Amino acid sequence: MANGDNAASSGVDKVLTILEEISDHPEGISLVELVKRTGIAKTTLFRTLETLRERQYVMQDRLTERYHLDLKSLELGIKGLMNVNLVEASIPCLKVLSATTSETCFLGVYHSGYVVYLYKSEGTLSIQTHARLGARLPAYCTGIGKALLAYQPLTEIDRVLSEPLVPFTEKTIVDRVTLYETLADIRLKGYALDNEENEEGLTCVARPVFNYTREIVGALSVAGPTHRMQHKIAEVNEELAQACGLISRRLGFVQR
Repeated sequence: MANGDNAASSGVDKVLTILEEISDHPEGISLVELVKRTGIAKTTLFRTLETLRERQYVMQDRLTERYHLDLKSLELGIKGLMNVNLVEASIPCLKVLSATTSETCFLGVYHSGYVVYLYKSEGTLSIQTHARLGARLPAYCTGIGKALLAYQPLTEIDRVLSEPLVPFTEKTIVDRVTLYETLADIRLKGYALDNEENEEGLTCVARPVFNYTREIVGALSVAGPTHRMQHKIAEVNEELAQACGLISRRLGFVQR
């Protein structure tokens, strides 16, 4: 019986290792690369991938033959991270915010150095961005991510900024001293900006949401093309402040 338990545990460990490795490669990863990175035998890896593909936890691009996470994995991730109270409290405010600003508005939560997008409300002038529902983007180079990261414990900030910081555009901040200063400034001012740091031509304003324990539980952002946003940053930031303040109060936060 013990041997059976060990075999099952080993099998589960392999599945989780595979899924975690694929999740670290949003551009997809080949079978050969998976073998090299996981150390799992090719035949075992292929068999496991086929089962995961049949169950819709992974998908394989027919052209590149690279593996990506599929719908079921995303659903599990969102369900695990989703704070229903936060989402329920945020949806009405996000709809009003997108209608008022005419831009795309997001709700996101923090997870181990990344922002995970839980809800999106599109305004009349909304545009396509990399920030899709369920997407996971680095916190250090997104407005909503920086708003979340700024209020994490210092040990977590140190951990995230000790990792390799990849530039996504020419304006991505990868200097660690500058990032520490930026996060301190966010805590002082109460909002974060993404000046084309994650996507060229896209500017974003973001603010944190707090709960009754005064802990950050999420953040909202308003994103739009730079040529529009640069003329209404102050106006959008004020609307965002009202929305985040209302959601925080609904979650029991009391301003001291």
